[in-house]
Amino acid sequence: MRIPFRSAALGFGAVSVVWIAAASWTVTRLLVAEAMYDDGRRHLDAATVLGAERLGASRGLALDSLAGALALATGYRVSVFDAALGPVADSDLGSEPSDTLSDRSRRSEVAGALMRAAASSRRRSFLNGRKYLFSAARVYWEGESVVIRFGDPADPIRDAAARVAHVVGAGVLASGLAVLILGHRAMRAVTGSLGEVRRLLARLAVGRPPGPRVKLPGITELARLASAANRVRAELEEQVARVSRERDELTHLMDEVGEGLMALTSDARILRINPAARGLLGLTEVLPFAPVGSVVRDPVLRDLLEASVIRPEGRLDVTVGGRELEVRTKMGTEGGSVVLLVDITELRRLEAVRSDFVANASHELKTPLTVIRAAAETVLDGGLPPGLRENFLRSIEGNTIRLQRLVDDLLDLSRYESGAWRPAREPFSVGAVARSAWEELEAKAARRGAAFEVVGAGEAVGDEAAVYQIFRNLFENSLRYVPEARGRISVEIASKSGLLLVAVKDNGSGIPATSLPRIFERFYRVDAARSREEGGTGLGLAIVRHLVSSMGGEVSAESTWGRGTTVTFSMPHHRAGVVEVVPA
Repeated sequence: MRIPFRSAALGFGAVSVVWIAAASWTVTRLLVAEAMYDDGRRHLDAATVLGAERLGASRGLALDSLAGALALATGYRVSVFDAALGPVADSDLGSEPSDTLSDRSRRSEVAGALMRAAASSRRRSFLNGRKYLFSAARVYWEGESVVIRFGDPADPIRDAAARVAHVVGAGVLASGLAVLILGHRAMRAVTGSLGEVRRLLARLAVGRPPGPRVKLPGITELARLASAANRVRAELEEQVARVSRERDELTHLMDEVGEGLMALTSDARILRINPAARGLLGLTEVLPFAPVGSVVRDPVLRDLLEASVIRPEGRLDVTVGGRELEVRTKMGTEGGSVVLLVDITELRRLEAVRSDFVANASHELKTPLTVIRAAAETVLDGGLPPGLRENFLRSIEGNTIRLQRLVDDLLDLSRYESGAWRPAREPFSVGAVARSAWEELEAKAARRGAAFEVVGAGEAVGDEAAVYQIFRNLFENSLRYVPEARGRISVEIASKSGLLLVAVKDNGSGIPATSLPRIFERFYRVDAARSREEGGTGLGLAIVRHLVSSMGGEVSAESTWGRGTTVTFSMPHHRAGVVEVVPA
């Protein structure tokens, strides 16, 4: 049945294409010819108007010469007729031969021009039998009415229209045949669509990959069947893709999240564990579906994880491998559980630092306030000797100054640590800044008999005021611990690896090895009693560390008990217009 149907359709299509091509040729020839006739008539009328003006303005010229000149200028045939419709001159024939009355009556355009001043027609010339487009206009020439007529042969227009019709007809015929051939091929493809649908459904039934989509044939019923098969295929692919996408997104999320995540099965086996959880638990590799009890060694954490699959929720803070972990568990609605492990080591450390800071700050503030209050209450009591009264007032003054310095240092340290302060970046002489900072302490140094020197020179790029404060704090610390009458403090400046290294050395009592790692902590003192007696706040070296770090450098300390201390810090070096910067 398919072969006769396809053959009949092919034959009917071929006949239809031939009829359509013939109709296209005919219609195109008529339409193009009419359009070209209209365009030629417009040009001919314009030439006739110009010729009439030229004839009316001529005086003393022969009409034959004038007609020939106009024909040569315009390319049209030019004729002149008298009021009786008789030819007077013609550019193609000179003067026409005598004509009959019937010939004159056939010149409709000339008669129309005599009555209406202008007329046109499309007819055959009775002289040569050729078809012309004629346009005539009435003119008063030497006191008489004459008609000047322009003619354009219609044969070129007809031939051009025929050529266009041939092209259109041939194009329609070729296009129709091409469509017919393609349609025939499409019909053959449609007949194979049933086999494609059958194969697609067979693959889906056995769970195999569905393969390519079924092409939709042109027959409506087959197209509906193929479309339904494609919808089944698309829905199945969409479901598979959605499941795969959700699985990949969940895997990516678990791998990228910073906290540790574990998914356990209903029998407490590890279904999934992300890299963060492996790192927190110190695991390099975990086999799929390994029992959680064989992987986690900490007994407390192991008990919590094994119980998470039967308890709705759980929470525990535990230390594993030197890290403090907060562990949260939640049982799944369909069995198993999800475990979240958060590293709170840094949080606990910060809480301890904050607690220590509050305790230390309160203690440091309480001591001078207690002394000030006691001295003030004593001064307020009457009957004190003048000398004792002055001692109490001086104690109040000294502790007030100490309290002010402590508050100032606390404010400075808070500003540096919060990032509200930004160091300047200008070149300056480090040796000059060191000498300037020492000048303010010369009176105190003279009382202790301490010597000072600067060895080396160099320019750094940074904040000069901050470096001044660094030197001031380091010098004050050194002056507290150098021996009287033979104390020595020196500043050594050297360049190394593009950095400017500054070392502040003294021959003081030194720092014990156990205390050396903590000297840059806030409120830490090696000799607390002596430091308070000298007016120290315990914040000087902490401020030094933040200032040096903010300018892109590093600070360190070396000391031998009983032989002095050396504090070294680095800064970006400025040399010959080049700045070497250490990343912060």
